[in-house]
Amino acid sequence: MLFESIYIGAYCIVLTAVLGLCMGSFLNCLAWRMTHGESIMRGRSHCVDCGHPLAARDLVPVISWLVSRGRCRYCGKHVSVRYPLTEIICACGYVSILLAYGLSAETIELIAFFSVLLVLSLTDLDDYVIPNATIVAAIVIRLVYLVYGGLTGAFDLWPTLGWTLLNGVVVAVPVIILALVMDRVLGRDSLGGGDVKLLFVAGLYFGWQQCLFLLIVACIIGILFAFVGARSDMTDKVEGGEEKASRPIPFGPAIAIACWIVMLVGSRAVEWYLGLFGI
Repeated sequence: MLFESIYIGAYCIVLTAVLGLCMGSFLNCLAWRMTHGESIMRGRSHCVDCGHPLAARDLVPVISWLVSRGRCRYCGKHVSVRYPLTEIICACGYVSILLAYGLSAETIELIAFFSVLLVLSLTDLDDYVIPNATIVAAIVIRLVYLVYGGLTGAFDLWPTLGWTLLNGVVVAVPVIILALVMDRVLGRDSLGGGDVKLLFVAGLYFGWQQCLFLLIVACIIGILFAFVGARSDMTDKVEGGEEKASRPIPFGPAIAIACWIVMLVGSRAVEWYLGLFGI
């Protein structure tokens, strides 16, 4: 049983959902500022079109967007559905991790990691870049959790640190080799440096066995993204009446979604697969 009572469980879920909504709003703003060269430490939230500072009533997650009917109260310009959607995704992510891991240090670690994944997904969608700051943040979160576990006696710190680093290398090195081969075959970049770094980080969190499952899931999601992107490009060409260069497909969000899935079902998926061979 994850919680001592149904009432404690309901309270924790509601509190986590509200936290997720608020953090989703903050993380979306953080990602936007990172890709637009604005300071992430100073300055009030503002409309991206008219620049007018937003009041508290404009910053209530989801509700503000619904009340204003998806428009800025000051200039009347359309406000992207990305804002409430990001807030809802963040809340769902937080709650799903809570339900999977209960009240534990691992829950805090994975919620923090999920937050980083959300930010880098948004920056990759916006600007085709996974900032090094997000990679560093994910590594720091993992190290803090490992040190905490070592100090509390949950596991031996130094052997666990060694195996964690080895898992990251085991995952990243084959991916780098494969990317270099594909670059030569295709004559262009097949995988960005940020994607490789993110897969290294995934190895630190999940280990190489679960990362095999992660890679399969990420590739499937990436193919779906590519299909949707190709359909969108075709529609633009038909409506615009002229040829346009196909847009690149960011792979970071696919890896991030795969990481979330592995958080929730990765261990069971690996056990099921190995069970097919009696292992």
